[in-house]
This record gives sequence, structure tokens and C-alpha cells, in this order.
Amino acid sequence: MMKSLYLVLIALFGTTLSFGQELQVGKVWSLKDCIDYALANNISIKKAILDKESEQLNYQQSKNNRLPSVSGSGNANVSNGYTIDPITSDFVNRTILANSFAVNGQVALYQGNRLNLEIEKNKYLAAQSELYQKQSENNISLSVLQQYVQALYYFEGIRIAENTLESSLAELNLINTKFENGAVAKKDQADVATQYAQNQYNLANSQTLYAQQVLKLKQLLELPPEYEFEIDKLTLPELNTPLPGKMAVFNEAVDYLPDVKLFDMQQNILEKELRIAKAAARPTLSAGLGVNTGFTNTMNYTYFTQIYRNFSQQANLTLSVPIFSKFQNKTNTKLAQINIEQNQLNKTEAAKTLYADIETAWLNATNSTAQQSAAKVARDNARLAYELAAKKFEFGGLTTTELAVSRSTYLNNEQNYLQTKYMSVLYRQLLNYYQGKAFDQLN
Repeated sequence: MMKSLYLVLIALFGTTLSFGQELQVGKVWSLKDCIDYALANNISIKKAILDKESEQLNYQQSKNNRLPSVSGSGNANVSNGYTIDPITSDFVNRTILANSFAVNGQVALYQGNRLNLEIEKNKYLAAQSELYQKQSENNISLSVLQQYVQALYYFEGIRIAENTLESSLAELNLINTKFENGAVAKKDQADVATQYAQNQYNLANSQTLYAQQVLKLKQLLELPPEYEFEIDKLTLPELNTPLPGKMAVFNEAVDYLPDVKLFDMQQNILEKELRIAKAAARPTLSAGLGVNTGFTNTMNYTYFTQIYRNFSQQANLTLSVPIFSKFQNKTNTKLAQINIEQNQLNKTEAAKTLYADIETAWLNATNSTAQQSAAKVARDNARLAYELAAKKFEFGGLTTTELAVSRSTYLNNEQNYLQTKYMSVLYRQLLNYYQGKAFDQLN
């Protein structure tokens, strides 16, 4: 019943609410729409945001740890027989009713600078969590870009299949007329009919590939299953602008992306941990203050009089000097030094991986751009040859087999051209990503 009511509300108001964000029925989603929605609703990003909030709280708490701690206590007890009065400390043999109250405060005066080091460490951890969030946002944006471009590629495949089917239908109508007039053999008519059926299959397959790709994109955005999702089916332009240099892209990527910065931040954290490990071998000094009072029925005073007269104060200083910790401090210091060295190696490895990814994207962008020009010429020539072949077939100057070969050559070249065109767009967008440029528009 509730599900039916929900669907009725969708129909009436034209919107549905999901994950706290309004979804417009009948909306055509651009790449920017997809990326914005993914950034606002992706679970991994939400987890990264929660991690960042946790680190911010830890950072604030580490600053609060410099404040004194204060606690209060109160108790009441009954004792019988020969015992010590908890208030007067006298030995008495009777039933004692007593209660007491105390307030105590403690503050660390010196801990080998560990409190300040913990604050600095947690500050770096909070900053690092922001980098992790940015990395998560970059990853989801890249995934959306790739899925969106793939969907556009499959949609262009539908357009090609539709045009091919239209031409095939014209050829079938022509061959049927010729067959009825006795101008062609049954085999030729059957060949063209078979090709037409194959083109119908190709169109259905192209439509299925596109629908499956749109479904993948919809699932990546974590849209509700009942939501009708449609993307903006724009036609991508040919891109022939000069590409930036590999090293220029890499230098900008190091400055912009969190991939290498994470290890720089980790280096700061590990250096603080090393200093904290060394500080554990230093003495600590703390101060304490306390007040207390109480009541006992062994004294001949009223309750509140005793509370007033038994009021006392105390102060203390506590010095703790580490003498022997079973070499734990020494071990922790060495482990911290090893972690620093490992982080340096991890940073070098991450930088090498980043450069390899950039170089791969740059080479692919260069190759696909060069191949695109050649593929376009081949596609245009093959299309012209197919159009001429269709004319010759119309006037009986070409067999069905020769026409099928010409069509197949054209379709193969059309597919090659589309592939290089979309690969060029995708790899150029990857280079934009490495340079910190937005790719919410495909150009």
C-alpha cells in the first residue's frame, strides 16, 4: 500500500526524493549533472567525509587535553563494631553512619612536550583526511566520465546501425522489385534479405549495449531503481588541439592531485610520532588540587556544622621518571624511524606510478589523435565507395556479394573512426584531470 502511494506521489508531483536530493522526472542528465550528483551521494565519498569529521574531533580533543581534569565524588557508608571512623580516624566500637564529599583536579605540567606533539600530529591527520576525501571525489569523477563517454560511444553505434538498416531496407525493396520482374535470381534476393535481417539484429544489439551502459552509469550514481534515467546524447567534436608536454602535466599533477601529497602529509605525521616516541623517555610532572569534607554520627555536631568544620584542602606535585621500560621506548623510536623511511619509498613509488599513468594517457591521446585523422579519411572514402557501389547495384552493375563487401568495409572504417574519436576525447579529458582542470564539459 505504501509503495503504491509513493508511486502515485511521483506521478502527481513529477519528482521523487532519494538520498536527500530531488530528482526531476524526465530530466536529461549532462556530464556535469552526473558528476555533481555522484559527488553528493556516493557512499565512498560520504565515508571519507565522516572520516574527516572524526579526525577534526580528534584534533580538537588533543587541544582540550591540555586543560585540567576535575572530578567530584561522594559516598555514604554504615559500619558496625570496632572500626576506624572515616571522618575522625578514631577507633570506636559502635555503629557509624558517615558520608563524605570531595572535588579533585589534576593538570599535566610537563610530559616531554607530548601534548603539543599530539596536537600537531592530529592537525596533520585532519589535513590528510581532506586529501583522502579529495582523492575519493577524483576517483568517482573519473569513473563517471569513463562510463558517460562509453555510453555516448554506444549511442553513436545506434545511429550508425539505424542508417545502415535504412540503406539495407532500400536495397531490399529494390531487389524485391527486380526479383518480381525476373531481373535477378532468388539467391541474390535471399542474400539481400539475409543482410537486412542481420542489420536488424545489429541495431537491436547496439540498443542493448547502450541500455546496459546507461544502467551501469545509473548504478554508479546510485540512483533509485524506479527512476527513469536519460543522458544528454551530445555529439562529441573532433579534437585536434596540441597536447601539453608530459612533464608539464606531471608537474601540475604533483601540485594538484592528492596522490603524492598524501605521502608528504604522512611524513609530517610520522615525524611527530618519532618525537612522541622519544618523549616517552622523559620525566613527567603533574599537579593536583583537592577539597573534601564529610559527616559522621560519632561527633556531637549537626550535619551542616560538620560539613563546614570538616572542610579541608590539599595540593600535590607528582614527578614520574622513567627508569627502565624493558627497552620499549628504544624499540618504538626505531620503529618510527623505519616507518619514515618506508614512507619515503612509498612516495617515490607513488610518484613513479603517477608519471607512468600520465605518460600512458599522453601516448594514448597522441596516438588516438593521429589515428583519428587517418581513420576519418578512410571512413569518408569507404562511405563514398559504398554510396557509389549502391548506385551501381541499383542499375545492375554490381552483385549482392560485391555490395556486401563494400558495406562491410565502410562499417569497419566507421567503427574505427568512432573508436579513435572517443578514445581521443577520453584521454584528453584524463590529461585535463591530471592538470586539475574540470571535465564537466566534453570538449
